[in-house]
Amino acid sequence: SMGQDKKIVDAIVLASREFDQPFHTRCIEIICHLTRFPSSNLCLARQNGIIDTFLKCGRSKISDDRKWAVRALQNLSTEEENKAVLATNALLTVLSTSAMRNGTEEQLAAVGALLNLSGEPGTIVPLTNTKNLVATLVHLAHNLETPVQVRNHACDCLSTIGFWLQALAGIGTVPEDIEMELLPTHRTCGWDRWKNRHNI
Repeated sequence: SMGQDKKIVDAIVLASREFDQPFHTRCIEIICHLTRFPSSNLCLARQNGIIDTFLKCGRSKISDDRKWAVRALQNLSTEEENKAVLATNALLTVLSTSAMRNGTEEQLAAVGALLNLSGEPGTIVPLTNTKNLVATLVHLAHNLETPVQVRNHACDCLSTIGFWLQALAGIGTVPEDIEMELLPTHRTCGWDRWKNRHNI
């Protein structure tokens, strides 16, 4: 397909980086439409300069630039092989910012991309380390003004992150002399506390 032709994609990406030219937004739209073909996504995610272009467009003041860039990232993030490559702090920050743009197509695409990325256990550390990302998802999940589909995606994403964190906790190495317990235990722990407060 056209999305796998490196020379064609290189030319479109090069034109799309002419940010002060009117044709630039149309080039981003063309690349986004190429990501609709699953067979192209593995190549496109590794195409020289394409992710950097999406990041720059994701920060643009032009809403169409942001919309097409975030939609493209959403499509690229559906492929298992792309998830770890895409889960960078810079990209996750762009998605988190776009997710807060209320009631827009950009918002839905951003939360959809975050949901896609959360399905890979290798992305959990970047997802949880990106400033305000989890807080953004919690806000969207609990805000009654958030569109229903966005809320559903946010809840699903949070549940998936929670699942992977619990799975990681469950496979931690426990010393032999410690009794195995189901997690979470819901206990608190303190340092050298008195057993009875009245003994103080």
